[in-house]
Amino acid sequence: MARIRIRLGEKTKTLSVGALLIYLGIGVLFLCIFWQFSYLMINKTLDDEDLVAHGHDKFSRTAVNEGERGEILDREGNVLASDMEAYRLALITDSDYPNHVTEPKETAEALAEIIDMEASEIQERIEEGIEEERFQVELGKKGRDISYNQKNALEDAEISGLVFEAETKRFYPNGDFASHLIGYAEKGEGTDELEGQLGLERAYDDLLQGEDGTTDYTKDLWGYIVPGTDTVEPPKDGADMKLTIDSNIQLYLEDSLDTMEEHFEPEELFAVVADAESGEILASGQRPSFNPRTREGFGNSWLNMLYQHSFEPGSTFKVFGLAAAIDAGVYDPNATYESGSFDVNGHTIYDWEEEGWGNITYNEGMQYSSNALMMILQDKVGEDAMLDYYRKFGFGEPTGSEFPNEQSGTLAWDDPLQRKTTSFGQTSTVTPIQMIQGMTAILNDGKMKKPYVVESITDSATGEVLHKGEESVVRQVISEEAAQKTQEEINTFVGGSMERNPQYQLDDYEVAGKSGTAQVIDPEGGGYMDGPYEFLTSFIGYAPEDDPEVIVYYGVKLASKNKKDTWDIGVMPGFNPLMERTLKYLTVGESDEGQEAEVTEVGDYTGKTISEAAPAAADTIQTIVIGDGEEIIDHHPKNDRLLPYETFFVKTEGEAKMPDLTGLSKREAIMFGTFMDMDVSTEGEGYVKSQSIAPGTVLGDEAAVEFTLSSNDPAD
Repeated sequence: MARIRIRLGEKTKTLSVGALLIYLGIGVLFLCIFWQFSYLMINKTLDDEDLVAHGHDKFSRTAVNEGERGEILDREGNVLASDMEAYRLALITDSDYPNHVTEPKETAEALAEIIDMEASEIQERIEEGIEEERFQVELGKKGRDISYNQKNALEDAEISGLVFEAETKRFYPNGDFASHLIGYAEKGEGTDELEGQLGLERAYDDLLQGEDGTTDYTKDLWGYIVPGTDTVEPPKDGADMKLTIDSNIQLYLEDSLDTMEEHFEPEELFAVVADAESGEILASGQRPSFNPRTREGFGNSWLNMLYQHSFEPGSTFKVFGLAAAIDAGVYDPNATYESGSFDVNGHTIYDWEEEGWGNITYNEGMQYSSNALMMILQDKVGEDAMLDYYRKFGFGEPTGSEFPNEQSGTLAWDDPLQRKTTSFGQTSTVTPIQMIQGMTAILNDGKMKKPYVVESITDSATGEVLHKGEESVVRQVISEEAAQKTQEEINTFVGGSMERNPQYQLDDYEVAGKSGTAQVIDPEGGGYMDGPYEFLTSFIGYAPEDDPEVIVYYGVKLASKNKKDTWDIGVMPGFNPLMERTLKYLTVGESDEGQEAEVTEVGDYTGKTISEAAPAAADTIQTIVIGDGEEIIDHHPKNDRLLPYETFFVKTEGEAKMPDLTGLSKREAIMFGTFMDMDVSTEGEGYVKSQSIAPGTVLGDEAAVEFTLSSNDPAD
């Protein structure tokens, strides 16, 4: 092999060519490495990849700080909707994992004690997971939305194999409670963000929605956070919304709807309570409805009936034609006409009593709700002028509410027949919110108030008011004098000289208003449904009649049970208790007017004396005692609350005697039977007028009681 001699000073070293090449190769390699490191240090990139960023990504972390969705509150600050932390439960079934389920049967039985799920079903899921060698199993819907208290109980039970994943959900503490108005929010598809899906939750989603923040930090090779590397961007919570809704009045309304639904089993029900002076919506509800917490009933109806449901109102609409005629100077309550029918271009339109009531005065015709009179008045006002009045009352256009998809209704004015039938509330359509708005003009000297349900929207961090709902006048619809005269006429429609609609009278308040019975469009064959009592029955009323403070509009459509009652008593079973309880709650007409009565908290007074029970001392609570002793054996309700003018039932030691339940509502009479373990039957609707067991009778073997109810009609 060839060798090369290299002289180094006085020494000569002999190398083979191969060795020399190896040395040269190593030198070139180190030179390349040096060049590469120099290049990386100077340019900090490799194959167009930023190495600094790559290194940063490897050790940097970002945690999301969730922003909470804003709360929805009632007018007193009570929570109607808020974010709540819930948990999703899973069970580890992989035996290689230290914390796993070891005893499926015992685990299932322990879980069933705390969550609403059968032990056998839980055990089956666990055993399937073990058999199929899954890492974990979940329990479906029953394993989601685990509350904080349930989580603590499960952890205290020391059940092996449980893991919890925290998640945020929207919480609605009152369940089925103004559900279509408030709406609901849930996590959207493919996102962890709560998004408004219905009602105010959807209409104001952009303001209620919170903004997430972040925490950026760096970890070292061993997974520890490097001190001083964390940067926090705090989350921004959504704005809080306060409504004009009063939770107590809303509870009265929901209770009345339940009563009406049970009695009539209708296709639809609606009710709304408004402040007569300001236009504030104090309560609103409907059936079908749904529970936003459990989703029970969800999908039965998507429409918010207050704003999005238009219908032919029937005779309740006549109050606006009356107001127009009075304002135009063509209505004389003492003038007379021939009732019964009216001809329109060869068509004869009849009063609901086809033969009429003979020659009667205009005021009597209004009390009888005469269609013929309304058509006469329209001719006197003039069709063009009457259309202008209806438009000024707000019909045919949205009220400009908080809901972007509010319906406008229609004023059918294409031909003479439509124009005439509109005068008595057929052909043209309205929404409940339009009816409330129109009524405010009559009750406020002709100034129409815009209804509103959002009192304020406030930035939760700064307190800045982003939106303020305020009383506002839409326009002067009729003169002050005309409004006062219209109100005087309406005040004769309930219990006036013709004794019409006496069922709407209350013992403690003078109620005024107008009833309506409208035919309903047949959705299949067109035209109107022609079966017996196929109506939309309604009543729009206010009280007290001399100084109106509250408006209640109530409607029931197509009852399937007790149909005849829709004609005989109308919506009285729902309207009366709602109006009466609202007025008493607001202490209308009492010395402390303007001061709302307080809700009474009820504890457990078992074993204590009656004098120690807080509800028994409350001025606004009626206490009914069964027994002649002092020590309380049982009572209803317990660990709950009582709204003003509700009843507190107490059972004491000693001989139990039948109390006098005269004046109690049907609901309270049934509640008494449940409390005393007695069968209750009722006849009629309204309030207890008489009872089959006389007051003072010893309740020995008595196991049943029958109550006769009445509508508080003085003629009964």
